[in-house]
Amino acid sequence: MQGCSRHMGAFLLILGGLIFVIGGISVGIFATRAAQQAAERAARLPAATAQDVERSAVGAEVLVEGVIDARNPTRVHNFVTYVREEYRGIDTTDNREIWREDERWTPPLLIQVADGVVRIANDAYRIEEPPVQWQESDRLEWNSFSGEGTKRYRGFEEGNTVTALGRVTDELEGRGIEAELMFGGTRDQYLAYQRTTASLTPIAGLISGGIGIAMILGGLWSLFRGG
Repeated sequence: MQGCSRHMGAFLLILGGLIFVIGGISVGIFATRAAQQAAERAARLPAATAQDVERSAVGAEVLVEGVIDARNPTRVHNFVTYVREEYRGIDTTDNREIWREDERWTPPLLIQVADGVVRIANDAYRIEEPPVQWQESDRLEWNSFSGEGTKRYRGFEEGNTVTALGRVTDELEGRGIEAELMFGGTRDQYLAYQRTTASLTPIAGLISGGIGIAMILGGLWSLFRGG
């Protein structure tokens, strides 16, 4: 019985190691490539004005840099768009706080640019590096019976700097943007963020892969030692 238990533990260790190795390869290759492509895309797109958007062909890629317009309605704590996460307790394996996204509010928005206003027409964009964070309480609580926990919000408020990337679309109000993402910062900051990500993800991939190889070797050693 003891031998079976040892073998099972070794197999689980090897399986976990394989997951880490696969994750390391995915991060090292695919995540790095995605960040590089995002940086290259933004680098070739100058910041468009409201007139540029109005004159662009439908479907054309576009990047705008501006601020969140004051006419956008707020929803919670001055946020005009946000992602909400709920506290779910502590992960006992590494003493880490567990947060789970439980609400996403991404409505159409108005962005003030140098020569006017650009409209974000869709309601399904990503929020990256949002400038504002707010937590409803300093006390972290999770009630498993009621299924309720402390909430925290990350998003944009009036006046925040934003860079939006997407494609031009034609709406009743005129040309707008079907945005893929809203980044909390300028175009230059977005470029720097993606380039930094592209340079760091290979390191994260190597670390994950190294942990996985160590786990696999540990599992194999345990199997051979146990006979």
